[in-house]
Amino acid sequence: MKMLLVIDGMHPRSGGPPAVVAGSARGLRVRGHDVTVLSTVNAGEEQEVMATWGAMLADGVRLVFVAPQGLGALFGRTQDDTVVQREVSAADVVHLHGLWNPVLVLAGKHARRAGVPYVISVHGVLDHRAIRRIPRKWLKKRLAIELFDLRGLLAHSPSVIFGSEAEIQQSWLPARKLRLNVVPNGAARELGTVAPTDEMMQQLHAVAPACRNWRRTLLCRSRIHEDKGLDMVVEAFNEVAPDFPGAGLLIAGMKQDIAYQHKVEALIAGGPVAERIVLTTELTGPRSQFLYLAADVFLLPSVAEGFSMALIEALANGRPVLITRYCHMPEIEKSGAGVVVDPSADQIAAGLRRLLSLSNTELTAMGANARRLFEENYTWDRVCEQLERTYEEARRCPSISA
Repeated sequence: MKMLLVIDGMHPRSGGPPAVVAGSARGLRVRGHDVTVLSTVNAGEEQEVMATWGAMLADGVRLVFVAPQGLGALFGRTQDDTVVQREVSAADVVHLHGLWNPVLVLAGKHARRAGVPYVISVHGVLDHRAIRRIPRKWLKKRLAIELFDLRGLLAHSPSVIFGSEAEIQQSWLPARKLRLNVVPNGAARELGTVAPTDEMMQQLHAVAPACRNWRRTLLCRSRIHEDKGLDMVVEAFNEVAPDFPGAGLLIAGMKQDIAYQHKVEALIAGGPVAERIVLTTELTGPRSQFLYLAADVFLLPSVAEGFSMALIEALANGRPVLITRYCHMPEIEKSGAGVVVDPSADQIAAGLRRLLSLSNTELTAMGANARRLFEENYTWDRVCEQLERTYEEARRCPSISA
């Protein structure tokens, strides 16, 4: 099957979606499919993006770049329009990763015209809190829904993909007739099976020398954005840290919202245990995967989330986790892999107390449950089986009426 995966940017600063596209593209290619990734890219960043996803390219996945698309793209007034049209027309199925961006709408438009079935992964962008928390952005999205005919784009898709049933329940659905489907994200089965090298640990200690002295390391690895709740986890750690003198908090953040980053940094500097909290933006992307095994517990205190790749990677690495219920994975607690709390500093502090009070043996057992949950549900081979079925169903029933 010829598969085209479309995304607005494969640069690692975009967080989870590029990793989802790269991982699924590799998994589908290994299963014998002809896979192309069509991505926007900023001028001058092509080599960096290609180097980041070198393993995907080595597996035989094609990577096609177009320039970031403005509104004119929706009316066929860009030189890259023919590139998008060519790649869509050559595919048996198109997978749009995201919703709001012109290149995704453009690819969907060409797919409808060419009769090529397309599916859409929303990646959390329809979460009630994510779309309504900032009124100005909500108004812009409502305008985009009308201007870009996003209701039609969604309604004519044979499969609108969410990461879990819980995510569907927390999402706003802008059209009445949507064919909803659940396909989680995944990670490579071998992830977390090789211990960090001395060189990796030296890299960590060069950036965060305080980590050398911690007996328990709590890790947050995410974009620096208010949706990730980093301010709440700092407040929570400030509350519990005096009772756990051997614990430290490492925030390995990807730069995104500079104003919010300054807010978190001020909370750290003004708190009672600033020397035991490290926020760094120097350990990001695929090369920072070793951080999971260098930590004891993974934290994802999000106030809005799609289906977090960082969380899946933590499970793959056998780390106990603390998440909020808006991470849409209640099975974490049911399987004994970690703790699920409400998104507030008080509740996160209670969860931290619970985890930090466990013995090493108990944390190890919780980590083993995390790895088991991953192996049973979230390896790329399992996820790609579901994607194959989704694509085959889309080809048999390419559209539904709005």
